Amino acid sequence: MDFISQLPYYVSLIFTSVLPFLIVLTIVVFFHELGHFMVARYYGVKVTDFSIGFGKEIYGFYDKHGTRWRFAWLPLGGYVKFVDDDNAASVPDADAAAKLSPEDQNGSFHSKPLSHRAAVVAAGPIANFILAIVIFGGIYTFVGETISEPRIGAVVADSVAEKAGFKEGDLIKSIDGAAIDSFSDMQRIVSVNANTQLSFVIDRNDRELILPFTPRKQKIKDRFGNDIDIALLQVQRFIEPSIGAVVKGSVADKAGFHDSDRILRIGDTPIHSFNTMQRIVSESPGKLLTFLVLREGKDISLTVTPASAEITDSSGTKKTIGRLGVHSPRGNLKKKYNPVMAVWKGTKETYFIVDQTLSYLGKIIVGRESADQLGGPIRIAQISSQAASVGILPLINLIAVLSVSIGLINLFPIPMLDGGHLLFYMFEAIKGKPLSERTREYGFRIGLALVLMLMIFATLNDLIHIKVL
Repeated sequence: MDFISQLPYYVSLIFTSVLPFLIVLTIVVFFHELGHFMVARYYGVKVTDFSIGFGKEIYGFYDKHGTRWRFAWLPLGGYVKFVDDDNAASVPDADAAAKLSPEDQNGSFHSKPLSHRAAVVAAGPIANFILAIVIFGGIYTFVGETISEPRIGAVVADSVAEKAGFKEGDLIKSIDGAAIDSFSDMQRIVSVNANTQLSFVIDRNDRELILPFTPRKQKIKDRFGNDIDIALLQVQRFIEPSIGAVVKGSVADKAGFHDSDRILRIGDTPIHSFNTMQRIVSESPGKLLTFLVLREGKDISLTVTPASAEITDSSGTKKTIGRLGVHSPRGNLKKKYNPVMAVWKGTKETYFIVDQTLSYLGKIIVGRESADQLGGPIRIAQISSQAASVGILPLINLIAVLSVSIGLINLFPIPMLDGGHLLFYMFEAIKGKPLSERTREYGFRIGLALVLMLMIFATLNDLIHIKVL
């Protein structure tokens, strides 16, 4: 009876956690293996199996070419197996190859020219990158990109940004020579450059200044309550000093504020951004404030006492702040692009993920970064569930990001991975003949050990991350 009573919970868990994970991983793995499969078919290689997942088959069928398309019970990857392969890692089986019929020998993968084999192996990661570019390009075309001016609306008091000299109203022009087109561009560059000095070019009152700044990591909670370490500039996005909407029944509503009122002054303080108005109100719970607002071309004076509200800040400290009861104006714009420009921006986004991933791994190797951000299947499942809870678009975006990651990881020169096969082919091209069977066997054993150790490490990281360990 206890299981029956808990049945709705388990059904909900499957749909909110397991299903999004399976959808994300299946799509990414399918396109990776499809890349191998299509190029293999193009070069006349006979494919015996196309598998999503490992282990015992759940469901499968044969196509007209004799390939078994199968879904297996362990959905943590997939493989394409050729007629002369010994296993799913495409290790050649010399004995089996010798027993092949003349027709099958013609379709043997390992008898194909080196260039053909390399193309088949590289096609998997390339398919992942293409998938990501298409997804990002589709988002830029049909949904658009959120654009907000890279101008600072407020600087957090006593922050490293304030000590570095940043001020309200500064317009970020470039960071280390990279042009900054939106506030999110600036945030993203800062977030992945902890403890790295960056050179900011800013426009301050029509004067160009250069400010060196070294972001520091902070532990914060994301919207789902996860603890994450991220580098922050500790500034707020500039918002025009206008009221987007007045909350009905709020102190602002009772004081006579209207939607679209532009705040000119609070007391004797000129107001140049919504952020400044917000800060003054926050610091004035229960205090009478006099606002000068511009409404339909006329200056109007309004008095209001901000309501008191208790909040808990990021450090866990409770404090009382003032609340007016107004919403900021919509400062973000959605910009859509034509398909050509969208694909170009999708390519840039894909390159950015590759570049930052390699940079992060390089910093781990030299000891400048911790490896605690490396995640495995459990973390992917958690993120998939959280993305799905927000909507279909974040889940689609996650598929693109994960596709880039899977493509990049598979290019690492580790035997068992695609990059390991390409490494062997490089030696074959240099020597003029394949490496010996014994060398390849030892290589694959080492590669398997490395992959297993990485999976164990990532899984332990996942368990620590979700506070199981």
